[in-house]
Amino acid sequence: MKFSLADLRNALSGTASAGYIAKGIIYITIGWLSLLTTLGLGGQYAGTEEVIRTIALWPFGTLLIILLGVGLVAYVLWRLAQAWWDLEHKGNHWTGRLQRLGFAISGILYTALAWQCVTLITHSLAGGGSSASPHSLALLDYPGGLVVLFGIGSIFIGVGLHQLQRAWNRQYRRNWHMQAMPNGPLPILEGIARLGLAARGLVFGIIGTSLCVAAIDVEPEKIRRLGGALNTLAEQPYGRWLLGGVSLGLMAYGLYCFINAGYRRTRTPRL
Repeated sequence: MKFSLADLRNALSGTASAGYIAKGIIYITIGWLSLLTTLGLGGQYAGTEEVIRTIALWPFGTLLIILLGVGLVAYVLWRLAQAWWDLEHKGNHWTGRLQRLGFAISGILYTALAWQCVTLITHSLAGGGSSASPHSLALLDYPGGLVVLFGIGSIFIGVGLHQLQRAWNRQYRRNWHMQAMPNGPLPILEGIARLGLAARGLVFGIIGTSLCVAAIDVEPEKIRRLGGALNTLAEQPYGRWLLGGVSLGLMAYGLYCFINAGYRRTRTPRL
């Protein structure tokens, strides 16, 4: 049986649902841990990598990490396929190319999370625990490193603003199989999507701003990742209320990923 290029694209598109489920689990766990901290019930202001290590400590943690790793690999394949074959028909105009570049960058970033799952599984099977090496900021030691750091921060800010725009304009509807969605729950699904996208946009904006400020002031300690961004929210006036809302929003974004797993358009027409 002949296997065409369209078949390959559709096979990769078929990985999208597994990928969105894995991504949704990560964001729901981030929001849940943050909400517990806000309520004084334990938890932590965790980023994606910290959450993966936390999941590894749960009952049946090794099995969960294996499934999560498979899902993340599926998500990486889907994102790279989006970028290379333009599965969502963004086009070759500069805006389309920029969006496709964003898909590729997203795939590369989630490759690091998938690799962390592989590392944790390897350590667990070897009986070595789930320790992780600290991240370095060696980028600042290279010529032009500050410029690159500022550029990365600008990208995070741009992604955050784009997420807010998608929430406001309901652009996510373009990617959903609307005819397959029941009419009753649609307003609820849309509310989940808008809340989740807005919360993620806010957090990404904080991360990007911290990167830009660190590059301008040459102060690496000002750099905030996801966990640090949540901590920054907690330090603001009425921070507990603000962080509680964002925590619920991040959990909503996880549910939005689950919605995408079921209703997002992922397959490309056969050529």
